[in-house]
Amino acid sequence: MQFNSFAFFGFFAAVFALYWALPARRRMPVLALASAAFYAAFGPVYLALLAGLSAAVWAMGLWLGRRATRRRLALALCICLVPLALFKYCNAMLDVLTGLSGALRAAFAPLYLPWAAPAGISYYTFQMVSYLVDIYRGRLQPARRFLPLALSFGLFLQVTAGPLTRPRDLLPALQKERAFNCRAALSGAQLALWGLCKKVVMADTLNYYTAAVFADPQKLHGFSLVIVVLFYAVQIYADFSGYTDMARGLGAMLGLELAENFRAPYFAPSIKEFWNRWHISLSGWLKEYVYIPLGGSRVGKARHCFNLFATFVVSGLWHGANAPMLAWGALHGAYMVAGTLTAGVRSRLWAVLPLRREGPAGRVFSAGVTFCLVCLGWIFFASPNWANAVYILTHLFYDFVPGVNYLKESVVLLGLTVPACVRFAVQFAALFAVELAAARTGYAVWLAARRPWFQAALSYVWAAALVLWGNIGGGSFMYFRF
Repeated sequence: MQFNSFAFFGFFAAVFALYWALPARRRMPVLALASAAFYAAFGPVYLALLAGLSAAVWAMGLWLGRRATRRRLALALCICLVPLALFKYCNAMLDVLTGLSGALRAAFAPLYLPWAAPAGISYYTFQMVSYLVDIYRGRLQPARRFLPLALSFGLFLQVTAGPLTRPRDLLPALQKERAFNCRAALSGAQLALWGLCKKVVMADTLNYYTAAVFADPQKLHGFSLVIVVLFYAVQIYADFSGYTDMARGLGAMLGLELAENFRAPYFAPSIKEFWNRWHISLSGWLKEYVYIPLGGSRVGKARHCFNLFATFVVSGLWHGANAPMLAWGALHGAYMVAGTLTAGVRSRLWAVLPLRREGPAGRVFSAGVTFCLVCLGWIFFASPNWANAVYILTHLFYDFVPGVNYLKESVVLLGLTVPACVRFAVQFAALFAVELAAARTGYAVWLAARRPWFQAALSYVWAAALVLWGNIGGGSFMYFRF
């Protein structure tokens, strides 16, 4: 069941009505049943796995709470990570071993697991890891009741694609009694509408042009590929931030505050700042549970650079067990290391340039460079295999001839018409204008501070865009596969 489907709209309407109609003590069971029904739609076996793993982590948390030792934590984490390793990485490792055996001319017949990875397994596994580590560190007391803990792992709003609202933040909210707040519900609905608009109006339309090219890019070269890469950058942001906005908006309608995940990332003046604004909940998770335990920045420069690079390699492997994803993570790790090593040189260079680093022109220049570096990484992220990524990288400016005719030919090769180009220009301008305006506070807070007539008018604009260009239920969210 997808967030952008009519089936989900009916499902959420029923949950919303029942949730607020019942007494406070009945609301958590309603959310638990709704979450179980939602996840069961992906497969009853996957629901059994989630429930069984939640029960195991609940028991291990109680066990760890009695005596928090490293051995107990290590054992608990191993048990917690086994399903993720089996479902997401086992077949990939067998592929590597098969390749090595072929190169060494050794006989090797791997037995591949026939099951697809359960939806959201990376997300709820990371939730469980943070729960166990927080108990070990003394930041969280073990949950005595199973239902709130299981719900913090499997809440239907975030179980499949985040955001990673950690149990230490979500557990108190789930157990807190709350009254219906009309203003909060309206604000949440407006945020969810904006997220739905980004997904079905922008992301799904762009997917028509990007998916086929990344699957088979050999038919294009030059500026046509540049356009596709730029389209993909907008698509993945509109798709993933759209999902997050829907999750956070619907959560607000139920009185729950889920973690923020995006804050105008494409306006970031550096790669470091980009990761402070993109997939914020995952970046924070990696910082707290990978980067800092490795030593963070409280070590020598060489070790600090290793810690940065290793953290982003983990990020790449979390997204996918294949060469392009590993390259994507390693590339961002290299960006971060290069940024750390050249900080002094860049400061001296800015001091002699006519542009002020913190001035408007300087920030636009920095944001432009950062955006280009991020787009370079998206080529690896979007490519299903190494060969396609290499082809796109080596043919981005192949046979490039500056001029209007060349641009027209590149657009025609993609099948773009003049009305489509105008529509995309309007949509992109609206997207980035709103994101820039709400960069400091987030969309919901920014819109709530506007006059009522403006709130209503803007919501009507998004609703009209859905009617004119939206394709409800047209495609799944991109981050469901992680």
